[in-house]
Amino acid sequence: MGKIFSTIISFILSINAYTIAYQESSVEKKDLLTKNIYVQENVLLEESNPSIRTTQTLPVYVSTGWWTYPSDIKGVTRSGDDLLVLVNKEYQLPNTYAPSDLVSASLSGIRNPGNHLLRNILINDLTELVNEAKNNGLDLSIRSGYRSYDTQVSTYNYWLRVNGNNPDEADKISARPGHSQHQLGTAIDFSSSEITDGLGQQFAYTQASRWLSENAWRYGFVISFPKGYESVTGYSYESWHYRYIGREYAQEMINSGMILEMYLRSKN
Repeated sequence: MGKIFSTIISFILSINAYTIAYQESSVEKKDLLTKNIYVQENVLLEESNPSIRTTQTLPVYVSTGWWTYPSDIKGVTRSGDDLLVLVNKEYQLPNTYAPSDLVSASLSGIRNPGNHLLRNILINDLTELVNEAKNNGLDLSIRSGYRSYDTQVSTYNYWLRVNGNNPDEADKISARPGHSQHQLGTAIDFSSSEITDGLGQQFAYTQASRWLSENAWRYGFVISFPKGYESVTGYSYESWHYRYIGREYAQEMINSGMILEMYLRSKN
């Protein structure tokens, strides 16, 4: 009888020990989950406030995809006014940088200029590009030109929200502040009446896009994020996004067989 009683006591004690261990484990897991949520909420609060400029604390989610930013962000090695300055996910423009020769895109004769600004250095070549396109029965319009650092804060935050606050998705299609070529004033997002001046992958199927891909370099403009090079550029294919580097450098780039990203790396 004593042996049976002893066995029952041992069984009860083991249940209590398991219950205590389970409760402690649950508390630890709950604390860990709470900490993760707290960290994530703090980061998203910063993202939603353009006055808080953080470009290196993201992403919340650890990722090693082609779209991710390196942990070591460097400043650009050339002046922002230099046509060959390398601006990508590793090299960042100062938040104070703005071109000194910004003018209205309307000076080039491109359609739908609105309030878009571009550097004066490219206006003559853009004018010739637009006129030559017209001579070929093609129409070109502009959807985006210069964007300041502060504007890029809002732009990136918009795409972050659209993508469920997941930087893994936003980073594929939008640059974080300081990392955008648009801050240089030499990047243009083109469109056409063929797609009612829309912006997106449908532009790739227009005659205007095909003409640009074959001829834009002759006027100093080259595509920044070509198809099939996502793992090199860090961005999804953008058929509409061109950057001006000048006729001489564009010719040299074409002769080298390199895409813009690799060409600029070789110069910086």
